[in-house]
Amino acid sequence: MKLTTTLMLWLVISLLTTQAFANEIEDRFIKAGLVNVASIDATIQVDLVNASADKNFFKTNFYGDLKYAYLRPAIAHKLAKAQMILKRSHTDYSLQILDAARPRSVSRAMYEQMKGTRFERFVANPSKGSMHNYGIAVDITIVDGNGKELDMGISPFKRSTTRIYWDYLLKKLGNKPSAKQLSNRKLLADTMIKAGFLPLSFEWWHFNGMDKKQVRSTYQIIE
Repeated sequence: MKLTTTLMLWLVISLLTTQAFANEIEDRFIKAGLVNVASIDATIQVDLVNASADKNFFKTNFYGDLKYAYLRPAIAHKLAKAQMILKRSHTDYSLQILDAARPRSVSRAMYEQMKGTRFERFVANPSKGSMHNYGIAVDITIVDGNGKELDMGISPFKRSTTRIYWDYLLKKLGNKPSAKQLSNRKLLADTMIKAGFLPLSFEWWHFNGMDKKQVRSTYQIIE
């Protein structure tokens, strides 16, 4: 009985701590003037991979039970425009946000895990801050009418560390994305660019909503 009571108390504390952590991050976003993307366009799907240890390279939950994606209002409206553009040509498709605003404290934790590895370039050095830390960037993909992600090829999301490593090696050995994967990436890039986003050449999933210089002169980093 004693063990059961102790276990129950631990579970309650654990749940409350997770909820508090998620609320703490959400509070930082709201205080910084960010908006929940769903309040602008509820049709845009969200699957925050960094809120699940099973869905990111780090095997770590950085966000607790945070469910919503936050961005600067102007960027959220651009994303709603991108969703509209996508649905004009592919009615059943939807954008799916994998990550959006990210506190710099989380970027630091990610960078420490990546530093010194071949994957370091996928996390911006937190000393300067990434566009995610300003609430300007989104990591995003496309899902079909059944909620299945289109095949885009290699990424740090929804794959195990082992799969990432072998994908990386195959790419080094000359393995290139298939024609279908390239076509899917092009659809995503074209959609986002038409809505005013800026792509990164080596990350098909990452898009900035504004020029970096403009961002740094306009907004503060979310710590």
